[in-house]
Amino acid sequence: MADYVHLIAQGALVVLVIVVGFTVKKLHKKSKENQAQLAIKEKERGKKRAAASKTVKIIHWGEQFVIDGGLIDRDHKTLFGLINEFNQNIPRYRSFDQMVLVLAALKKYTQTHFQREEKLQNVSGYPFQEDHKNEHAEIIKKFDGWVQKAKSANEDTITDVAVEIGSFLREWLTEHVIEQDLPMKPYVDRMREHARGMGPLTKDSARPSP
Repeated sequence: MADYVHLIAQGALVVLVIVVGFTVKKLHKKSKENQAQLAIKEKERGKKRAAASKTVKIIHWGEQFVIDGGLIDRDHKTLFGLINEFNQNIPRYRSFDQMVLVLAALKKYTQTHFQREEKLQNVSGYPFQEDHKNEHAEIIKKFDGWVQKAKSANEDTITDVAVEIGSFLREWLTEHVIEQDLPMKPYVDRMREHARGMGPLTKDSARPSP
């Protein structure tokens, strides 16, 4: 009887070893498959980033953007710089956390610039200031929408979202300056007097405190 029990125990042990071995082998195979899939995905992400780097467009300041030769132009130049910085870094972004500082700086700077611009329009009697203010509010609303989209992006979609945001920012700025801000030119002499007390905004001053 004891021999019979011992034999059963040995048989059970053999079966257990076989099952464990089979399970380990299966897990190892699954791990290799997962690693292969991750490698394929990373390769695809790399291709996306490489393609994005070729499509990045830099905004160059030119005479077509000049409004007052002073405060407003300096603000716009700084805004150009922040948007260019965002676009140049698109191939490096792997997550929202990596782009959040630039986006936060852009929003903070843009809001401050809009407030300054609206104040100058008000004191100079600019007749289209209400439409201009509404345009500013709509831009911030759209910007917030893009930020929310970026927050929900993952490693596979972050580059596509960053490219979309970069295109929006670039097109918005050039169109806004040319279509919305250039009509202020006849009023710049009145604005200039009130702009003297406003200090310059820089990319560094636009960045949120850590």
